[in-house]
Amino acid sequence: MQSVFYSIVLILLLLCGVLMLMREKSHSSVNPIPQASPKLNFSQSDEHEDYFAKLISKITPDYYWRVSHEYADFNHATIKRMSIDMLSADPKLFSAQRRCSDLNSAIYRYYDNLRKRCTEGEKVSFADIEVLNLRQCFDEFSQDAYPALVALVWPHYQRPEVSLHNV
Repeated sequence: MQSVFYSIVLILLLLCGVLMLMREKSHSSVNPIPQASPKLNFSQSDEHEDYFAKLISKITPDYYWRVSHEYADFNHATIKRMSIDMLSADPKLFSAQRRCSDLNSAIYRYYDNLRKRCTEGEKVSFADIEVLNLRQCFDEFSQDAYPALVALVWPHYQRPEVSLHNV
């Protein structure tokens, strides 16, 4: 009975020794010098996509996707059915549509650039210039450019004027 007990204790001691050696070996392989560029140590592309999704969900305002889908529907229902002559006849309408189109394109361009950077493993901060530009485009498109375009095409759907002393 004692020999069984001693053999189990011996096996446990050997196992602890092997685990300690493995632990020391893994600690010695870690590079103590930090890298110059802030790279995340991701092992799979799914982790890159998860990081990108978290970043975009924190950057994007809650209302943006609703406005984006409204703009796409509005564009198909009105602007794409107009001829070039009808669009260019009203310079305000033409410039408002062009502004919305440019802002929408810029949003997707920044979106793609951020995705590419995150896919490469770069950690993008909230103070990054592309993140700040993307936020500016979100706000300008949703709060100014798209409502102005709707007001030109469908004046009865324009955003009402709100007086601050009445609020």
